[in-house]
Amino acid sequence: MVVSLTIFIHWEHKAPHPLPEGEGRVIYAASSFPSIFQRPAFGLFLVALAILVSGCAGTKSFRPMTPSQIISGELSRDGNAALEKGDYERAEKKLEEAVKLNKKDAELRRHYAEALWTRGKHREALEQLNEAAKRCNGTDVSLEISLAEKSLFMGDPITAFQHADQATRFNSKEYKGWALRGKAGWCIAERQLGQVSPEESAEALKKARNDYYRALSLSPNNREVLPDLAMLQMRRNEPESALATWQNLQELYPPGNEPADVLQGKAEAYHAMGRMKDAVNALAAARQRVPNDPNIARRLQEFEAMSRSTQPRR
Repeated sequence: MVVSLTIFIHWEHKAPHPLPEGEGRVIYAASSFPSIFQRPAFGLFLVALAILVSGCAGTKSFRPMTPSQIISGELSRDGNAALEKGDYERAEKKLEEAVKLNKKDAELRRHYAEALWTRGKHREALEQLNEAAKRCNGTDVSLEISLAEKSLFMGDPITAFQHADQATRFNSKEYKGWALRGKAGWCIAERQLGQVSPEESAEALKKARNDYYRALSLSPNNREVLPDLAMLQMRRNEPESALATWQNLQELYPPGNEPADVLQGKAEAYHAMGRMKDAVNALAAARQRVPNDPNIARRLQEFEAMSRSTQPRR
């Protein structure tokens, strides 16, 4: 992100001082306002003092801007405006030009990566995000979280776990880092089935579950984390805990407006507990939400058949 601060200084002097040499010189805006310096009494000396922010959270450096950085800032604003309007092709073009002019700015690369990602250029987007993260030395939590999310999407839970873990180390109070670490850890544990002992597998799933617990301690009513935790609890053969989690999630919605997947989750927990009547009722309510879902209809038939078979004969 680039922020410029312009200060007008009245200086009674016949001629402005020569511009300092070097890449880091201050940009004097005199050439942009020639009429100001045509005053006979004294010259109005205009100095553009620039604050250059690296784009890394909590990491700011204050130094004069170069002409390339000024132009890059204008391109960045155009690109971000296009990004907000949904004009991703224009956003990609403008932000690419901005990055070429200011390769050290992590924030520019982050925005460029988002434009690339929305256009389906996932590998290129990850390259830009990784480069931005390197320039921030792993201290930008939002960058690490974005990398974790996108790595999971790309089917790379190991890399996702590394970025999520880095996010938790830098900010242990950001729930997203813990939730992503839990999800990535779960994926890794599933991939390792048959390669490690049952005890090691169970321990890995337990650690993933604990990461979800940590995330919910920071964001208790999170509608994204709760269903993930409930499904992991079912995976760990903890249907009572899963049912409690689904019920907590259900309470976050007005009665009658619960999503079908919440009711379906409750039904599966009831089924695992042997409470078939409750399972049928929950799944029937889910089917009312999505009457044309063939999977729910088929599962409801199975539950109804199991419920009849478990009823005592008269």
